[in-house]
Amino acid sequence: MGMEIQLTLSLPRDRSTVPLTRRVLDAALGVFSVTRDCRDDIGLAVGEACANAVEHAGADYQVTVTIHEDRCVIDVVDEGIGMSDVAAASPESEPSADPDIAENGRGLRIIHALADMVELRRHQPHGVALRIVKMLTRVTPATA
Repeated sequence: MGMEIQLTLSLPRDRSTVPLTRRVLDAALGVFSVTRDCRDDIGLAVGEACANAVEHAGADYQVTVTIHEDRCVIDVVDEGIGMSDVAAASPESEPSADPDIAENGRGLRIIHALADMVELRRHQPHGVALRIVKMLTRVTPATA
């Protein structure tokens, strides 16, 4: 039976939390012998997700990482106004003209490109929950 660990980071809305989260996650995946390429992909995806949360979170945000034998599930939850509500908040402005929204779309495209599954849903009452699933490739241990 495989081992499974879960890490939850409760983070302030601050840009310095982005590299911090990437480093903590990278170290945890390293313990699981995940390949450097796979760790880099996860790091980039998580970096984008955290950057989005820092941009839009009302206050704090939370990153929960569950490392299974074969995959890594990352949940980034913020209690902010939420991505979809940014457009709703200013109906008179063209959504496409908002640089934040365009930036968000770019971040999500990067995450989609790197992950095996991405799920974005509203988190009550007014936040966003982003789930990223990445299948893990491991360094095969040299047979002794």
